[in-house]
Amino acid sequence: MAEIIPLRDQTGEQSDGGGPEDPMLEQRVGRLEEDMKDIKASLRSMDAKLGSIDVSVAEIRGRISQSPTWLQLLVALIATWGAGAAIVAVVVRFVR
Repeated sequence: MAEIIPLRDQTGEQSDGGGPEDPMLEQRVGRLEEDMKDIKASLRSMDAKLGSIDVSVAEIRGRISQSPTWLQLLVALIATWGAGAAIVAVVVRFVR
């Protein structure tokens, strides 16, 4: 088993773990806790924004899936021109 080496302070004497670094450590941990609160708040905000983006993307996908394809537009155009040509042909025939 490995030998346990006791902690030593800056003077080289054995330390019991307490000492001048304890207040500094407490301050650092306090700052980290405050920073974590800020990070958690930011993450909650980002989560809410991502949820609204998901809704927007789903809405866009729904609209795109309902839009006509190029083939459907082409068929509608040909049908419209065909109907127009038929009307013109009937009018020309009855005018004579």
